[in-house]
Amino acid sequence: MDATLLLGIGIAVVISIALFVRNILFGQDGVITKKRRLETGELEVSVRTSGNEYVLDDLMTLMKNYSLSGRHDEAIASARQALSIAELEFGKSDDAIIPILEAYADVMQRAKRNVEARNLKERIKAIREKKPYDDRSFKRSRR
Repeated sequence: MDATLLLGIGIAVVISIALFVRNILFGQDGVITKKRRLETGELEVSVRTSGNEYVLDDLMTLMKNYSLSGRHDEAIASARQALSIAELEFGKSDDAIIPILEAYADVMQRAKRNVEARNLKERIKAIREKKPYDDRSFKRSRR
């Protein structure tokens, strides 16, 4: 057999194996997908039923799971809830809310809501530069 033919067959086998493994891990009933689904369910219950100090961590993880699963509306709702809690706890212009704003902006970008993501990034920049927070300046949006 020709060496290029063998090489082509070898590459095809490697690609087939990689796609098979990817489907096992990430497919509709894949291992990682099932784990994320279980974790998401547990987090939803935890967020709804508890008022513990870890609720922000749970909301952040829930937001990430929703976003990675393509459930953008739920991810945005979790981000808004996390931001509301953080703003009540720390204030609207405290450095402690920056990680939540960054995650929120990431969720907005994944949802193809780039204007809102850019506004969140402007708000992060204003907080870092210690500029006063003006709620109206960040409400520009296409919605």
